[in-house]
Amino acid sequence: MPGKYTHGRRKFLRTTAASGSAISLAGLAGCTGFLESGDDALTVAVYGGVFQEVMDEHLFGPFTEEVDFEVKSEAQPTSEEALTQYENGVQAGEAPVDVAIMAQTGVLQGLNSDLWHIWDEGDFENLEYISDDLVGEADGGISSVGALSWYINLVQNTEEIEEPIDTWEALWDDQYEDQLGLLGYASNSFLLDVTAEVFFDGQEILTDQDGVLEVFEKLEEVKPQANFWYENEAEFQQRLRDGEVPGGMLYSDITLVMQDDGAPVQSNFVSEGSILDSGHWVTLETSELKDEAQQFIDYASRPEVQDRVAENLYTSPTIDREHSEIDDETYEKIAGPGPDEAIVPSYELYVEEEDWVNERWEEFIVGE
Repeated sequence: MPGKYTHGRRKFLRTTAASGSAISLAGLAGCTGFLESGDDALTVAVYGGVFQEVMDEHLFGPFTEEVDFEVKSEAQPTSEEALTQYENGVQAGEAPVDVAIMAQTGVLQGLNSDLWHIWDEGDFENLEYISDDLVGEADGGISSVGALSWYINLVQNTEEIEEPIDTWEALWDDQYEDQLGLLGYASNSFLLDVTAEVFFDGQEILTDQDGVLEVFEKLEEVKPQANFWYENEAEFQQRLRDGEVPGGMLYSDITLVMQDDGAPVQSNFVSEGSILDSGHWVTLETSELKDEAQQFIDYASRPEVQDRVAENLYTSPTIDREHSEIDDETYEKIAGPGPDEAIVPSYELYVEEEDWVNERWEEFIVGE
């Protein structure tokens, strides 16, 4: 049943909000230390905290019962730390972990460094259930397979703002001046993609630097509405809960957990499309347990497993809707109108033009 793991999720949110430690689904934040090399067990790096706890119960535990080898999860550090560690390991012929869950930008960055094992399409029986756009292709085969997805929605404290904030145009609306908490990086807020969709005829304008500059100039107009640009989600969660910052953008699954805990908050799927981002399973090229990795990824791609994880994390399954048995009410709660109506980021922009985009972000958006 949805919310079965609510108690642990509530405890987790209260702890992180009080301590101010960053827990980031999209940023892959978990523990801050480096991962340790595994033994003969299949080692899988996942998001830390409650996400790891829920996956241990609803993914790793049931999988272990089906196989004759040991499996253990590791809490992955930030994506930057993880990628550095993986690159150092692969160059040394070692595998700090066997399988990892990475956001799409991390997948692309790892491909550029030849970090991931490339699978043949025939290696997975359950690949047919995964949405085509969540199967990463590379020269010679498949580099990644969708693990889970999440939405970035507009959210509000319902005691401070009664009417749903459900249009991205609210970010430019002076009635929300100094009232919104917004994600602090170009590559995790994806507000360039939002601006392109809302004010320019779509994301095609982001394919060259002149177009991106036009979008930046329009996006700059949101600055008066931004109370702060946050890096630490726990900080915004607390301010949103208290009504100090009554609205903004936040991961829908986190907001639903806050709501379960009694916070007066609401997650709104956005009329122009919420932002849809995803985590993917990748296997390090130097792993010596590729057969076991293949079995794990194939198991995690089963429709019933995807449904079970989604119902307990409020994330969105990566299988096509026709293969999911989540009831319509629950599906709408976690996925709104579904991925076809969402804004999917222009990931290549944030990888191929990373330094240039970050410099412009500082110049136009977060700089003085």
